[in-house]
Amino acid sequence: MMIHSYTPLALSLIAGVLGSVWAQGKVIDDGPQHLNEMSSIGESLRNLGPHPLHILYVHGMDAMGAGDSRAFQEGICAFLKGCQVPAGPVDRDYADIGEFQNGAPPPAFDYMGKPVWSSTEQWSASAPFVDHYVLTRSGNAPVVVDEINWWPLVFPFKCRNIIPGEARLAGPDADLLNMCSNPTVQDAHHPGRFTAYQWLAPQEAASLKSMPHRGALANRLLKNNILDWGVSDAFLAVGSMRNLFREGMRKLFVKSARFRADGSKTNEWLQQLKNPQGIDRGFIVVSHSLGSYLVFSTLDMGEQDAGSNNASAGPQSGLAEKQEEDAAAQYILERTSLAYFFANQVPLLELATMEAAATSELTRAEADAPPKPAVALSKRMKRWSDLRQSFQRKRAGTEQSAAQPPQVLSFSDPSDLLTWRIPEIEGLKVDNLYVRNTWLHWLVANPAPAHRNYARNRNVLQIMMGP
Repeated sequence: MMIHSYTPLALSLIAGVLGSVWAQGKVIDDGPQHLNEMSSIGESLRNLGPHPLHILYVHGMDAMGAGDSRAFQEGICAFLKGCQVPAGPVDRDYADIGEFQNGAPPPAFDYMGKPVWSSTEQWSASAPFVDHYVLTRSGNAPVVVDEINWWPLVFPFKCRNIIPGEARLAGPDADLLNMCSNPTVQDAHHPGRFTAYQWLAPQEAASLKSMPHRGALANRLLKNNILDWGVSDAFLAVGSMRNLFREGMRKLFVKSARFRADGSKTNEWLQQLKNPQGIDRGFIVVSHSLGSYLVFSTLDMGEQDAGSNNASAGPQSGLAEKQEEDAAAQYILERTSLAYFFANQVPLLELATMEAAATSELTRAEADAPPKPAVALSKRMKRWSDLRQSFQRKRAGTEQSAAQPPQVLSFSDPSDLLTWRIPEIEGLKVDNLYVRNTWLHWLVANPAPAHRNYARNRNVLQIMMGP
């Protein structure tokens, strides 16, 4: 009797496993376009011919360090004839102007009554950077992958505050504690910078790892990895630190605009911006979760910089610096015809950035109110569409010429806890695609690979590289 009582459940689990084999191989397009009508990296490569394609790869929340684009590079190279994945980046560029210049004092942010950065060295260890990878192709133009790393900005908060507190509450996560207490390693090619930093003393990490596990195993793992290490990034990026994230991204866009496929760095892009004659190169954005918000935050929408808490702008900052950053954002995004969102979070982030409807008059209270929150993400994406279509008309030589709006392809695993269906956005072609990043999905699916495995999913890559 005992054995037979479990038979329906066992059969259901088997059916779920078998069903998942079918589902993993299927991609559902939720329109409005059919799969064969969607743009792709493969199409962009053909249109560019001998000119290089630059892919801005922006990681999402819960990053563990540099190299997040590695699986993506291997995936697209599998579809390209004669493509070679490099052993490492050709070069690394740090955000190094204004508040991010080497040796600048840290910004005055407090968390729970204590300063986030206690020294210039800690602030230097938190500078975002871009790693430039060049994928060579025999007989064809190379593909440049600019891996934009913003995770150093969030490590101090999580390693020094959130993870230790969680160890005392629900129980320790040994892997996260080990990562936060790894030895400091200086960047041999960039004096004053660090490839790793010890945010947590080894003695404290060892003490925390000995704490008892009070939370249930599954709940503890979900909270440690998804909420503490992941969702906390979103609160930082759209909260009072948003201008710091924004400035870091804008400075890295300048670095990406300067970098050429042959490894050189020039300001030729400024001439192309002023007088776009023919094709010089193309761009595609590949962003994961929170990364999409950070990409479009680079566009200047007239926000005030209140809340940046910039302690020292430095001698190189000012109007010229801002103009160059604006120009780099325009140059890249007007040449970007296509953006891929892995684990789209536009509807979630729009909750934090939505704007009040415009009115003919402002009340005195509204007029005296502090600066508005960040401009809505959908409004920034509409600005990208305007830039792209204006660029197409300029190249055609007439304002009356037809211009195609840029396209957004949003990949979502229905079992991913941190992805949402992207709604229609004015001025853009938006398509939602549903995929499976894990095998077991009928009853339960591991949320970590469901959220992280988009760049490893062959069905996703096949659509990205298709005709």
